[in-house]
Amino acid sequence: MIPQRFSGLQLAMLAGAVLVAAPLRAQSPTSDDGARPVSLSEAITLAQRNSPAVVQARGLDRNSNAARKQARGAFIPNLNITASSGYTQGTTINSFTGQLQSLSGNPWSYGNGLGLNLELFDGGRRFSELNRVRAVANVADITAIAAQFDASLQVKQQFYAALAARESEAAARSQLEQAQQQLKASSARVSAGVATKSDSLRSAIQVGNAQLAVLTSQNDLRVANAALTRVAGSTVTITASPSDTMDTQLTLPTDVELEPLVNEGPAVRLAESNVSVARAVKRSQKSTYLPTLNMSYNYAFNQNSGGFAGGNLFLVGGGNPNRQTLNFNFSYPVFNGFTREANAVQLDVALTNAEAQLRDARLAARQNLTSFLRSVQNAQARVQVQLAAIAAAEEDLRVQQQRYALGASTLLDLLTSQTQLTQARQALIQARLDGRIARAQLSSLIGREL
Repeated sequence: MIPQRFSGLQLAMLAGAVLVAAPLRAQSPTSDDGARPVSLSEAITLAQRNSPAVVQARGLDRNSNAARKQARGAFIPNLNITASSGYTQGTTINSFTGQLQSLSGNPWSYGNGLGLNLELFDGGRRFSELNRVRAVANVADITAIAAQFDASLQVKQQFYAALAARESEAAARSQLEQAQQQLKASSARVSAGVATKSDSLRSAIQVGNAQLAVLTSQNDLRVANAALTRVAGSTVTITASPSDTMDTQLTLPTDVELEPLVNEGPAVRLAESNVSVARAVKRSQKSTYLPTLNMSYNYAFNQNSGGFAGGNLFLVGGGNPNRQTLNFNFSYPVFNGFTREANAVQLDVALTNAEAQLRDARLAARQNLTSFLRSVQNAQARVQVQLAAIAAAEEDLRVQQQRYALGASTLLDLLTSQTQLTQARQALIQARLDGRIARAQLSSLIGREL
């Protein structure tokens, strides 16, 4: 017979909470939906191979190498070889008699030629262009390095988010297990008449909250896995390997040791390369005020024959050449409507802007160094504090459970201890996530792994 102190609705609520909790216990410890576990290094390798930004940076590097080869080719004479043959047969009108007559002479004609062009003096334009192309190639190299570290940072952020979601799921399952045990204990006390119905109802609410925490963490893990799969460029869903869950405490370099490394970071080096490009372009513009001297040599050979075999299509040194020419062309731009002056002002402004960007990049690097380094140190300290807080909260919960079982404390005291333990676990997970991300940001800033 059902005791009168339980209503039908209350019993349904308690039974429903227990039945809903049962499937969660039967599930696997994590909900990765078949995602393939990968290590952090493997995920970074995938991203550095598949990331669109990295692929574009590699293409930019290839283009810059081709441009550098083209700039060197400007010092080599341009060479052009031609060869031709033709056949002419038919009739024509005699201009004196007005009658048709057959064409006379050999019907086959042959010709070949050789042309050379070389710029002897250009005011230093080619040397300046070569320096500019080299500076652009340096920009491309640094851009590729920066793209790799940026891809690595994105992977680390999503990888650590997946780790945090898995840790949250483990914490939520511990919370659910405690809530279910508390529900059994409070229900037993209510049945014995030593506790009020409010205790069992509050315990049922705690079970429901724990179930929601498990579902939320599982959803966060799926979202993090999807984001990690995208940034890594993987064709199959991947997830963070559980073996990378725990952190190893690393001794970070000091501010004094990191200061030189910051100035060698990708952001600062890229800004320095942009300044070098602007200076090279400005020096190249000065060549427009100087004269240019070009030399060209042309050789042409023509021959007629009665048959196709009578000609030599590639005859250059033999026979009787029809024409050889050697030309020198001198040009001096005296006035072009102040176009050069306007270009000089534009390039000077571009150089000033690049120098300002470099100065700001150095200041931003020092600012980020302070921010990221302090974030890592703060997170490490928070981890230690939260570990101690969890140990204290677990002991407090154990004491409160014993006191509640003996009737020496209320359910409210027990629930308060459970809430404090849950909060301490979540704070530890957040501290670990913050420390991991800050360390990844610091590595990206200095351009090397820590």
